[in-house]
Amino acid sequence: MKRFLALSSTLMLVCALLVPTSVFATHKKSCITLYEHINYKGRSIKLCSNDNTLVNNDWNDLASSAKVSAGHGVTLFEHINYKGAKWHLKGGHNYPDFRNRDLGSGNWNDVVSSVQIR
Repeated sequence: MKRFLALSSTLMLVCALLVPTSVFATHKKSCITLYEHINYKGRSIKLCSNDNTLVNNDWNDLASSAKVSAGHGVTLFEHINYKGAKWHLKGGHNYPDFRNRDLGSGNWNDVVSSVQIR
């Protein structure tokens, strides 16, 4: 019986070591803090869940910089309901000046209308 328990314990340990840690990893969502002005100045709002229209909280077309927490990142959209041009922001990165990101017909300063958390 002792031999069986020892063998079972050893087998369980070996199996646990062979299973990739990603199996146990949880999906870590990011949060984003949007700022009204470049370099993280002015009013701010922190979002940790999707917002299909920043109109409801008076943030439509106001964001000029952002900080994204660690995780899978966020996607900013030019229009409400996740429409128009989109910009993927990496988790754990800061974006001090949206004027530096080309939109095609201008830049991303004061353009963001919806946010999708990944």
